[in-house]
Amino acid sequence: MMFTSREPFRLRWAAVMDHTRRDRAIEPSAWQTRCIRAGEVHEFINVGPEPRYPVDHVEYYGFATFETSGVLAVGDTLVSDGRTLGTISGFDETHMPNHYNILVESTDLRNGHVIGLKAGTAVITCPRESKRSGGI
Repeated sequence: MMFTSREPFRLRWAAVMDHTRRDRAIEPSAWQTRCIRAGEVHEFINVGPEPRYPVDHVEYYGFATFETSGVLAVGDTLVSDGRTLGTISGFDETHMPNHYNILVESTDLRNGHVIGLKAGTAVITCPRESKRSGGI
């Protein structure tokens, strides 16, 4: 990754989902980063621990509204109301240009409703630690 620093995102859950799929066959795009504009709404999908793509069993957290703009990257941490939900593991473009499916690797493979997420609750992303590459 070429970034030496990035700002975290501020988001809010717009809609929490009580949805599970066992036949999704979801696969991330080749992109490791996506630029997101303030005001955009994107879907967050729990793909479980150490996903092997394509992933069939997925749990849906829901949709969140981004309150800030920036660059979201694979490896960033997703935190809701002080609780770490997981790590961004990829981006699925199935529903673009409407919204991205943002894939989240989590040790707790349950959906947003089951884990108690609530619409309106604050969410942040914590950028993964950047490693400065050599060179000038």
